[in-house]
Amino acid sequence: MEKVFGIDISKYQKGIDFSKLKKEGVKFIMMRAGYTGATDGISKYKDECFESFYRKAKEYEIPVGVYWYSRATTYELGKKEAEYLYKNCLKGHQFEYPIAIDVEDNKYQKVSGKKAITEAIQGFCEYIESKGYYVMIYASRNWFKNYINLEKLNKYDIWLASWSSSKPKTPIAGIWQFGGETNKLRSNKIAGITCDQNYAYKDYPSIMKEKSLNGYSISFIFPFNKNLLTSMIKLIQKAWKRKSQD
Repeated sequence: MEKVFGIDISKYQKGIDFSKLKKEGVKFIMMRAGYTGATDGISKYKDECFESFYRKAKEYEIPVGVYWYSRATTYELGKKEAEYLYKNCLKGHQFEYPIAIDVEDNKYQKVSGKKAITEAIQGFCEYIESKGYYVMIYASRNWFKNYINLEKLNKYDIWLASWSSSKPKTPIAGIWQFGGETNKLRSNKIAGITCDQNYAYKDYPSIMKEKSLNGYSISFIFPFNKNLLTSMIKLIQKAWKRKSQD
């Protein structure tokens, strides 16, 4: 498929105009659902703009995914982040794009080492996947190379941050974040606001719907039609009535 243009946003883009996003060609949005706080590396918070961003995206029919800014350093802490995300942000919503763990924390994660970070990612991803969601891992090329053991995580898609003029060949990414404040491909502003920009290389909306993931189900893909069902029942009842009279 051809690459698809999208952005990622959080409370720092509060007030962004979704009608302008639509007009300027934004085809998907990865929005921050929440984050683990820097004060203790454990407390969890929902992004103050998540719900309003989600409603606006649905109103303007812009496909969405989410990310969680992680500070987890063990399997259990990664799982706890995922549990909070699922219970407070994912339930009751539908997402056409993946659910990502954002791994870039210098205060807790970087000093914990590759093994600890990898296990934290596993804890997060395994929990989210068990709930019927499509997960992916966000990090920079440096982090993927030096702080994450991709051999243990190769079942998950990569969202690669590399603010460059061409897409890196490795690691292979489903989404490439090509720019933010620094943008070598286009203006760093969308709808008048600076934000990170991405290209997606997979048809994620089709994947979610075909595999009934991310809040989608067979009943959503083939909507329940009460009137049609009622008519079918009446026809069956008439057929049985005729048969009993014969």
